[in-house]
Amino acid sequence: MREKVALGDRLRSPFSTKVVVLIPIAVGINVIGGMLSSVLKLPLFLDTIGTIVIACLASPWVAALCGLLTSVFLALVANPVYLPYAAVSVLCGLTVGYLVRAGLFKKIWGVGLIWIVLTLVNAFSAGVVTYFVFGGATGVNATSFLTASLVAATREIFFSVMTSALLENFIDKGISLAIAYIIIRKIPRRFVSQYMGVATINDPVDFTDFDDDEFDDDEWA
Repeated sequence: MREKVALGDRLRSPFSTKVVVLIPIAVGINVIGGMLSSVLKLPLFLDTIGTIVIACLASPWVAALCGLLTSVFLALVANPVYLPYAAVSVLCGLTVGYLVRAGLFKKIWGVGLIWIVLTLVNAFSAGVVTYFVFGGATGVNATSFLTASLVAATREIFFSVMTSALLENFIDKGISLAIAYIIIRKIPRRFVSQYMGVATINDPVDFTDFDDDEFDDDEWA
């Protein structure tokens, strides 16, 4: 019984009122990026920026929920194609959330490691969805043209899908992480500390390794 109560507390504790308020904002950032990429047919997604930001402020499960809501909303307002990728968004939210919790977002090299891991996780999972659900291409962005070119050259659909997904996600996740890193750096430390204490189950992410030149404690006193 105690174990069940403890598990329930662990699942509920990340969803404080302050964190819940942030979820629509993070989802909104994702949706704007995703719709922009879809409309412009960019070889990118840009729909994980908000997920990464909220992973830093809250927890892996909150980031996973943010990813799920993003896919559902994009499927409703932009293109139903996004719906099968909801599982991919959840997986990416959990991945970046636990990597942030491990402290990798504190250092530039850690962000680089998150970039590589997130690229591999997203590329493989999204590639599987694209291959088995859509037969190799969705037509949402310019990546479909790259996949078609690789198929014409290699005659291997699965290889072409995975290669396209890897190249696309390497660029996309690099840009998304860079933007999220800048956003976190620009948020006043006093605001960030409100979430570090209530939104993590284990030790919160320590942002004191970031440079403090841009934060004026007196300004926020």
